[in-house]
Amino acid sequence: METRRVEDIMRLKSELELDASLVEPLVVSNRRAEERIAHGSSDELDYAALGYTIHNIYGCVENTCYRISKFFENGLSRDSWQKDLLSRMILDIQGVRPRFFSHEENLVWDEIRAFRHVFRNLYNRPFDSERLMLLQKNVPGAVGSYTRGVKRYLDFLDVLASELESYERT
Repeated sequence: METRRVEDIMRLKSELELDASLVEPLVVSNRRAEERIAHGSSDELDYAALGYTIHNIYGCVENTCYRISKFFENGLSRDSWQKDLLSRMILDIQGVRPRFFSHEENLVWDEIRAFRHVFRNLYNRPFDSERLMLLQKNVPGAVGSYTRGVKRYLDFLDVLASELESYERT
C-alpha cells in the first residue's frame, strides 16, 4: 500500500463530496419521473426516464465506491469488479477503513446494480415497467443509505487527516 499524504485524503474527500452533489439533482429528476407515472402517464418513455435516473444514481454511487476501494485497497478483479466493488463496501477493514454500507443496504444496491446492467443492455427486449416500479420503491431508502455513508466517510477522512497531520509533525 502506498504512503498517503493529507492532500491525498483531502482529494478523496472532495471527490466524495462531488459524487454526492451529483446525486442530488438526479434524485430530483427521479422524483419527477416517478410523479409523472403516479399521475397516470403510462408512456414507455416515462418509464425509460425513471430507469435512466436510477441508472445514473447508481453510476454516482459506483464512482464513490470505486474511489474508496482504489484509495484504501485496490486489487479488484477485472471480470467481476462491479459486483466485487459493492461486496467490499460492507467490509470494516480493521486499521484501514470502515464499511460504507451495511449488509442490508448492500443487498438493495446490488439489486439496483443488477437493474442497471439490464437497463444498459435492453436493446430489443420489452421494458418491464412493473419490475421498475418495484425497484423504485427502494430508491429513496437506498439514496438515504448512500448519503449517510458519504457523511460517515467524510467524518472518517477528517479524523484520518488530523491523525496523519499529527503524525507528520512528530
